Amino acid sequence: MGADRNCISRRDFLKQISAAAVALSLPRCADATGPPAAPEPGLGKEEDILTRSNGGAAMGFDTYQPGYVIPTPKEMSLSGQVVTLDSSWGIEDRAAHPGLANRYAEMLNLRRRKHRANLALVQDGGLKREEYQLEISEDAVTVCASSENGFLHALATIGQLRNGPVLPVGRIRDYPRLEMRGFHLMFESIHQIGAPEAIALISSAARLKLNTMLFEFGPRFPFERHAAIRSPSALTSSELRQVVEHARSLGITCIPLLQSLGHLNYVLRHDEYADIREEDEHRDQLCPTNEKSFRIFTELAEEVLSFFPDTRFMHIGADETRRLGVCPRCRRQAEESGTGSLYITHTNKVCSWLSNRGIIPILWDDILCAHPRILDELWDNAWIMYWDYWTTESPSQLVVARYNPGGGPGVVVYDERWQGEWKAELSDVTARTLAAFAQPVDLTKRLGREFSQVFSPYLGDQQPKFVRAFPYLEYYQAHGHRVIGAPAGASNTSEWLGLPDFPRYGHNIRAFAERCAEASGKGLITTAWYNFPPEALYFSLVATAQYAW
Repeated sequence: MGADRNCISRRDFLKQISAAAVALSLPRCADATGPPAAPEPGLGKEEDILTRSNGGAAMGFDTYQPGYVIPTPKEMSLSGQVVTLDSSWGIEDRAAHPGLANRYAEMLNLRRRKHRANLALVQDGGLKREEYQLEISEDAVTVCASSENGFLHALATIGQLRNGPVLPVGRIRDYPRLEMRGFHLMFESIHQIGAPEAIALISSAARLKLNTMLFEFGPRFPFERHAAIRSPSALTSSELRQVVEHARSLGITCIPLLQSLGHLNYVLRHDEYADIREEDEHRDQLCPTNEKSFRIFTELAEEVLSFFPDTRFMHIGADETRRLGVCPRCRRQAEESGTGSLYITHTNKVCSWLSNRGIIPILWDDILCAHPRILDELWDNAWIMYWDYWTTESPSQLVVARYNPGGGPGVVVYDERWQGEWKAELSDVTARTLAAFAQPVDLTKRLGREFSQVFSPYLGDQQPKFVRAFPYLEYYQAHGHRVIGAPAGASNTSEWLGLPDFPRYGHNIRAFAERCAEASGKGLITTAWYNFPPEALYFSLVATAQYAW
């Protein structure tokens, strides 16, 4: 792979911490007392950070080696000193969040006290929702936050900083740049994920400060009313409740995903559902003009929602509906008003049903992008999840052109000069991605007048060499919808050294997160589709945590 300008060596990382200890002065918590600790003379050398200690020496900790904190805190100043939280320490909860002090006490092996405690949890309404401030001195630790999630994020940072009872002296101020930071837990296709694996992944997500999990079950949901579609490997009701309750206990928002139109082979392959198939070859898409299709969806959705009683969102899928207008009745409507009308009529009906229950619908973006005339008809409060698994840089060499006025599927394209005069400028990751997934074209001609009329305001001013990365962020926002980015975490068919294509996933996640922040997107949920071992998901989980924060 080519060098990554944003990667630093461990030695450089330590130098940055040393410099921060001298140069950085962080704001103190609103309820903290005492003067700021003065930096020690001589800080700024790597060996000072590695060898200086105080309270740790008595317990055999004569060194403290700072490692990476993931995600990287916004502001961190470590003095090189350490403190040992021994049996004389106690914890005081001034935050009024039940159970938080117990979590701190359990991790740090401290007793709870009402007075004269060394570690205090302090409510500070002046901080952002998930922001926290952490001050560690030789005789006190103060944690400030305005919400339960903020205190949990601070505890996660302490968990990464500590060496047993030893903590580094210093200050941290930290907060996320994206409101929603999540991961897609795809039980349907990743067959090796059961309840234990899901709980382990969710626990790691929480420690890395992710706050959202998107649950997709397919036939592995414990359906009762439609038991015929349930897989032999389905979770039990007890297992599913355990998974969801575990996520909620860690402050994670749980969003269920149930496909509402396409990708429903696990239902439609059964003969008892033959009458709601759009066609009889692929058997994976509902007929949107059949009233029974909507009824079956709502019956399935009611079962799914019963396990998520307080959910604010439900994802209705609605992507890759390639069979629109195939059955005779749908064909007639498509001829009269276009295939997009079949899609938007059914999708809005689903959105309305959810909205009447106080639930915000989320749907994939690709069909809306392929039929831009229907976007203004989309249900007003629907959120759009925008997926793009190929863009690895910002600005981008490629554009995902889903709208093809001439008919046929959309394509991933880039200007043909990247094969010649500009080729030397390509990173290894982008060069491999273009070769595997994209078509070289004359970008000044290939997109065409109709495409340009709709999308050119969002493609940037560096064409044809570059286009704005993830240009549909602003496009969907301009049409009044909130947008969540969806990069790749386990998808498509490219490999890297015989493994999943981790370099492409990492660059795609980072580029998408940066653009979501730039465009004030609602957040980022990394998708995981392919049947990799669950352990293979952790790279993308960590990358999502790092770059979405």
